[in-house]
Amino acid sequence: MVQTRGFGVFAAVGVGLLLVTGCGHTPKKQARTAGQQVAAGRKAPRAAPPPPRQIDCDKVQCVALTFDDGPGPYTDRLLGTLRSGGARATFFMLGENVPSHGAVVRRMALEGHELANHSWSHPQLTSLSTARVQSEVQRTQQAISQASGGVRPTLMRPPYGATDKRVGQAVGMPLILWSVDTLDWRYRSASRDAKVGVSQPRRGGIVLFHDIHKPSVDSIPKVLDGLKRRGFTFVTVSELFRGKPLRAGQTYTEAVVPKPPAPPERPGSPAPGSPAPGSPTGPAPDSPAPGSPSVPAAEPPAPGAPGPGSPAPGSPAPGSPAPGSPAPGSPVPSAGQ
Repeated sequence: MVQTRGFGVFAAVGVGLLLVTGCGHTPKKQARTAGQQVAAGRKAPRAAPPPPRQIDCDKVQCVALTFDDGPGPYTDRLLGTLRSGGARATFFMLGENVPSHGAVVRRMALEGHELANHSWSHPQLTSLSTARVQSEVQRTQQAISQASGGVRPTLMRPPYGATDKRVGQAVGMPLILWSVDTLDWRYRSASRDAKVGVSQPRRGGIVLFHDIHKPSVDSIPKVLDGLKRRGFTFVTVSELFRGKPLRAGQTYTEAVVPKPPAPPERPGSPAPGSPAPGSPTGPAPDSPAPGSPSVPAAEPPAPGAPGPGSPAPGSPAPGSPAPGSPAPGSPVPSAGQ
């Protein structure tokens, strides 16, 4: 009897499970499917980062905001600010900070930000052996790839911007520096960070912030608003250089925007610097001939001095009789008188 009741209970539970799993119109069907796959030892499909945007920074006024030394306690809030502002950025991360912020790194990737390498522990790479440089880079590559779901950085920023030819060869990636250093790590002032972050960037620029400092993250809403008013579009570093191949070991501080071509000249218009039609082409009147010494301009006379063409002091004025000559109308003395 006991065995029969146990079999009956098991059968009833089995029927209930069949009824539940057989319902194909519940809103949690995908969640159950993923759970069943995990239970069966298969990994559930993971969301993929969005595809790169097709932004032509030769035609659009672009700027790249970059954040160093994270991820940290304020990075998740920063991601929310960037999302609200419709901005994408580039995060140069320290490998030693990645494992404790894996969910934040995954969110970066899913929201279209660029994940980049900033070494494992922030040493000055030029002071390390080549083997140590490679270890700092490769350990960080591995940590970011694991946390992000397979995204491997293609850009590297050397700590302190310190690099040389040997370091560049050891890193094996383009080295991204900056055109605007906000010095946010030194001043720790949100108002100052916002002022610098809005006023100093120019087209094609790369702006350096640090997402491990609270004032820096606090300044970003005003930075986004101010740069939008200036007409900027926010892009990742790779988007900034789209169509311009970056070489491994080479340093880059900004994207050089080509100057627009000069407007074509109209037919019959004079060349720049040529005289207007109908104007004399020879030297101006009284001007010295080419190659002749120039004549210095005459200085104005001193106060009280006679001007050019005036009689010398003591000489008669023009038209006055010379001394000893008879006045006009007086008789001329005859000879012998």
